[in-house]
Amino acid sequence: SGTIPKLNWVITDPSSFVTDCGNPSDFEKSLNCTECTMCCNAQGDCHPQKETVIQKVGMKNYKGLTVILFACLLCGSCALALALFAYDKYWTNRHVLRESIRRPSLTERDNKYALNAIGEGSVYQFFLGKSWLGWTIALATIGIQIFMLFVFVDGAKIDLSDEKTDLVYTWKCPRDQDDCQDTIDLDWLGWVAFAILMVAHLSKDIIHGSQMIVLSGKERHDRHARISLFSGGTLLTSVSLFTLFVS
Repeated sequence: SGTIPKLNWVITDPSSFVTDCGNPSDFEKSLNCTECTMCCNAQGDCHPQKETVIQKVGMKNYKGLTVILFACLLCGSCALALALFAYDKYWTNRHVLRESIRRPSLTERDNKYALNAIGEGSVYQFFLGKSWLGWTIALATIGIQIFMLFVFVDGAKIDLSDEKTDLVYTWKCPRDQDDCQDTIDLDWLGWVAFAILMVAHLSKDIIHGSQMIVLSGKERHDRHARISLFSGGTLLTSVSLFTLFVS
């Protein structure tokens, strides 16, 4: 155990400097090596020691990227709703009487559409009502979903010095060969299957959530209705996109 001193080598080949700096380790504490190109663990599995994409842009892990994702989704939803409201008020309905705009038939149609989009058996339907208990249940459900997804975000960190990391070591560095080999079996067919599954399961919620945000920008709805539609649409879209991000 200990720290391997810096050698100031110019290393470009990932197989150039291989050490036992991975986990689990044969030692009480794994070796600390900042210049090593490949870290191997006690099972003989290895992983290249290099910066990830998010580390190259200045982030330590995916937690910061998650915060940025939610901030962008919230700002994008607000910008879309405000832009549509301004367009509907100052362009589409500029010569229409307010009584004609807020016809009960139109608002009732939108409410039915929103309820069908969310699903009558979904807890998100409480966002369309006025019950504080219903809103509390819906927000609690959202919080639980985000918490469960965030567990996977936290587990996605790449820290070779962490004994509790969930990182899968996919490289092999045989002692009788000069080069290490990546044994990962992911290919384009797997990614295509993944994309099909994600689109099939999440596209409906993303589309319906976006349509609810569009409805929240209609002038014919009162303030409470716009807040309900905006909240339900934003949360439905955000949770679906967050699920895609975590996957």
